[in-house]
Amino acid sequence: MTVLDHFRPTVAAAALGLARRALDESLTRTRTRTVQGAPLADLQMVQGHLADMALDIDAAALLTYRAAWAKDQGAPRITREAAMAKLHATEAAQRVIDQAVQLHGGDGVRRGSVVESLYRDIRALRIYEGASDVQRVVIARSL
Repeated sequence: MTVLDHFRPTVAAAALGLARRALDESLTRTRTRTVQGAPLADLQMVQGHLADMALDIDAAALLTYRAAWAKDQGAPRITREAAMAKLHATEAAQRVIDQAVQLHGGDGVRRGSVVESLYRDIRALRIYEGASDVQRVVIARSL
């Protein structure tokens, strides 16, 4: 089980990278795609979605960095921190990537597009090193 303490934060970091790429793609798309003569990014609802994406990413980053920092400080076990980082980062990345697909419209599901690929990739990360429900049990047992 101590091996999972090491690998769960790495899965969280991978999910974080996918989410950041999805946000970058969404920013580019919404700034360049026009609707009724104005960039999609000018719409308040789109701005709200982008803000939520950034918030999810920053919260996931902080949990991931905390788990890595605890391990670097020599903590013998980081089971709770690792499970929290892995759970939040993968679930947040799923939300961010799903929103990116929405913001891309039909292009978001076009085979070969970046966000379509991210959408498929994040699913595996939600399973590696214990599915999300397993992480919830690990966290609950540590309380």
